[in-house]
Amino acid sequence: MGGLAYDQWLANQENEAYVTERDFDWSREEYNVPLRSARIWDFIVRARAGLWLLDQKWSYPGGFSQDKKSARATRLGAWIRESCLALGPTFIKIGQLFSARSDLIGGEIIQELSKLQDRVPSFNFGVVREIVERELGASIEDSFAYFDERPIAAASLGQVHRARLFTGEEVAVKVQRRGLRQLFEIDLGNLGVLAKQLDAQEEGRDFTGIFKECESILYEELDYIGEGRRADRFRRNFAADGTEWVKVPKVYWQLSGPQLLTLEYLPGTKITEVDALRAQGSDTQVLARRMTECYLTQLLRHGFFHADPHPVRVSTPPRVPRTLHCSPHRPDQPSGDKVIDVPPAPAG
Repeated sequence: MGGLAYDQWLANQENEAYVTERDFDWSREEYNVPLRSARIWDFIVRARAGLWLLDQKWSYPGGFSQDKKSARATRLGAWIRESCLALGPTFIKIGQLFSARSDLIGGEIIQELSKLQDRVPSFNFGVVREIVERELGASIEDSFAYFDERPIAAASLGQVHRARLFTGEEVAVKVQRRGLRQLFEIDLGNLGVLAKQLDAQEEGRDFTGIFKECESILYEELDYIGEGRRADRFRRNFAADGTEWVKVPKVYWQLSGPQLLTLEYLPGTKITEVDALRAQGSDTQVLARRMTECYLTQLLRHGFFHADPHPVRVSTPPRVPRTLHCSPHRPDQPSGDKVIDVPPAPAG
């Protein structure tokens, strides 16, 4: 990890030190496949050994106790978390997915993996410029009246920058990390082998099924064009209903591409920040009813709903305190959209 531990990096972020992925070993255009695979399997072997030793009472100096097991699990979880960060986007994303799988791993490890949701190192503006200008076929200066060099958020697969159009609209520009497809091919090839091994060794588990789910999610989140189309459909559905209190950001297609998505910028207060909502004059009971109605409308009327409706995707603007900013992707949280199309029920 370039000698920078995750906790130290996180502390630097809290102190507003601008740490980018250059401090890590996975910022590349091209990868050495044998070397990359060796690093992956070194992590896998060490992680499996650590998980196995958790339940081996003989391995605890001075005797076994639940407190000792919990402390060891916490240390192991922290090591797995740092290792995921060191291995880069594929493992960061998989770590985030597994942080919700309490049926597979213990609570202490889940607690450590959940920290991967907080922050991920950004990539430097020179790389951002290269990607944006390649996607648009024009310079940033010719495409935007203003483009903030510092991202407002970074995630495992991309990051988001605020910008302003020449027409005055504020936008959020989502930029995909470079080299992801080649990285996925290497990483997922090795993880597919691991899944088959685990299925052969453990009964009652479907690790191949879990792997295929992760693989599908990762490749789907590389498709910014598909993500934009789903966002457009999400917005049109509510517009067609005449639901004026649901605001969904529009996509600026002329400033978007396979690795670039430019969205209307809709800042607001998160739906879970109750004190802040009340301070800005929002009626939380009205918002709760509207949030429920919004989701039921997606499920029962549109047949097209968001499958990952966590709080960062729903906010309320201070000046319109009863309006919901309901989005497949909040502009300050650049994780991929997860909207699901529900086919109509068969007649009869």
